[in-house]
Amino acid sequence: MNSIIFRTALSIATATLIAASAPAKPYAQLSSTETQPAGASPKAVTLNSTDSAKGIANTNGVVKLPEAGTYFVIAAGQVGSTNPEGKGSVRLWMRQNGKDVDNSNTIQAIQPGGFTAVLVCQGVVEAKADDKIELMISANQSDQGLGLIVKKPAGEPVIPSMIFTAFKVGDTDYAQLSSTETQAAEAKPRGLTLNSTDAAKGVENAKGVVTLKSAGVYFVIAAGQVGAASPEGKGSVKLWMRQNGKDVDNSNTEQTVTEGYTAVLVCQGVVEAKAGDTIELAQSATGKGVGMVASKPANEPAVPSMIFTAFKIGDTGYAQLSSTETQAADPKPRGLTLNSTDAAKGIENAKGVATVKEAGAYFVIGAVQVGAADPDGKGSVKLWARQNGKDVDNSNTEQTVTPGFTAVLVCQGIVEAKAGDRVELAQSATGKGVGAVMSKPGGEPVIPSVIVSAFRID
Repeated sequence: MNSIIFRTALSIATATLIAASAPAKPYAQLSSTETQPAGASPKAVTLNSTDSAKGIANTNGVVKLPEAGTYFVIAAGQVGSTNPEGKGSVRLWMRQNGKDVDNSNTIQAIQPGGFTAVLVCQGVVEAKADDKIELMISANQSDQGLGLIVKKPAGEPVIPSMIFTAFKVGDTDYAQLSSTETQAAEAKPRGLTLNSTDAAKGVENAKGVVTLKSAGVYFVIAAGQVGAASPEGKGSVKLWMRQNGKDVDNSNTEQTVTEGYTAVLVCQGVVEAKAGDTIELAQSATGKGVGMVASKPANEPAVPSMIFTAFKIGDTGYAQLSSTETQAADPKPRGLTLNSTDAAKGIENAKGVATVKEAGAYFVIGAVQVGAADPDGKGSVKLWARQNGKDVDNSNTEQTVTPGFTAVLVCQGIVEAKAGDRVELAQSATGKGVGAVMSKPGGEPVIPSVIVSAFRID
């Protein structure tokens, strides 16, 4: 299950759609084409590009929400170092009206050798008219060149330092949940607990068993802070969803963990539910001493082991798509195939080319399981969006891959679309033997090479 923004002459960084003729709820697709260093002291993130917006105003990173209500906000930062041998970690969280948002902090470790990855921070925000949202970053090392970085690959969209998406979800059912407990994973699948209900309406949380009180279609996204639950922990962590106690097909994702390494593992999807249906998260591990880890940096919000967001969406246009095929990448851009339509209404999938039947504004998020397509694969994978065959500006993202390493690379955005518009994902690679990889763990759902979620927001 998985993110992007597009327009007819548009921009993104993971994807979004909207029709000029149809009224839409407030939304914004923003990005930054500036490298932004991070230090020990918290620093506000600037957003110098408004790629698409209706009603939501952006003043270089201070995002003003025009109406009272509930908003979904997701930020994807391209983290790395301006120093080729820089190492350490970067943290990313939200502020509302100048105050840090509880349980919103996330961390990405940076390794030497030009390493880069996407750090995701997301949540549902209950807002009053004219409330202001900002993003904050910090780093655990001030002399390593760590922060948000920009790249400009030839023949591809820019890789922005930040891609930010926000839109009003209305006052329908929603929940923002998290866990402040470290939760070690084992070879045997285990349900994850969520001990904090940060915001909720029409959705009940019983320590991680989430009950949807009304029937409908929901978007669910989970972001786990994976790392070593013991000092010498090493292996990989897998994360997937269950509905009514049953594993959800094609929902599994995986993150490699080495000693001292931490990253956010994203699992997302569109869920068709009946009243009383339950949603849970499950994890497992290879190796030992790894899992979902919580921490509390000084003078910053807590870093939860899990951040879970769910909200009801309309049933006029949505799709949950995936691929059960490994797809190697090379320097020449290539479209990604999606051979499985897991759920859909109003969006048609033709092997990865998704056609929107009705004009409107759509949120699209793609999550690619990147890794080595052969045992010695090494380099990086880039992921971006196309609309009607044209690359979407500011939609590119990148993940470094080393032998034996795998991670989820996210690209998301808001797409302004006309009826019949086509949206697809493209990938390319530096190095060789890397790309979008699938696997089939025993006793668990398949780990697809690509998970795409899309739904109309207006």
